[in-house]
Amino acid sequence: DPLTGINNRRHLFEIAEHEVEVAVRYEQPMAVMMYDIDHFKKVNDTFGHSVGDLILQRVTKIVRDELRSADVIGRYGGEEFIVILPMTNTQQAFQLAERIRINVAKLHIETTKGMAAVTLSIGIVELNNATSAETVESIFRRADEAMYAAKQAGRNRTEISVP
Repeated sequence: DPLTGINNRRHLFEIAEHEVEVAVRYEQPMAVMMYDIDHFKKVNDTFGHSVGDLILQRVTKIVRDELRSADVIGRYGGEEFIVILPMTNTQQAFQLAERIRINVAKLHIETTKGMAAVTLSIGIVELNNATSAETVESIFRRADEAMYAAKQAGRNRTEISVP
């Protein structure tokens, strides 16, 4: 992704396919986190797209600073991102997500129109190794549902999807 310097959607799916194969083959845990910047359209409308782009870059840096070298991050959509966490269960992923969420909430960017700040809604799922029918698409869909549950529960929170 040219703006954030992370994997674009196509490459993210390619890497995810490989990570799922490895996790299933060796019966290892793997968690997937999807996060979305809350009310991002309002940020762009209020502060302009250049501030919105800066926020995307700063949030990405905050997330990357918390990840291990084996973790994979990619841009899924406009302000939606996926993090693939090999050898990680949902509880470990939740601890990581909360560190990220808290650090993003501390981010404040001074602009000519005032202080810009954002929060994240985060959804977490774990690969179900007992189900051979689990695909990257189904894992990402479950992560998306968990993220929307976080939004519906008030935003600026992390939700774990239970299979």
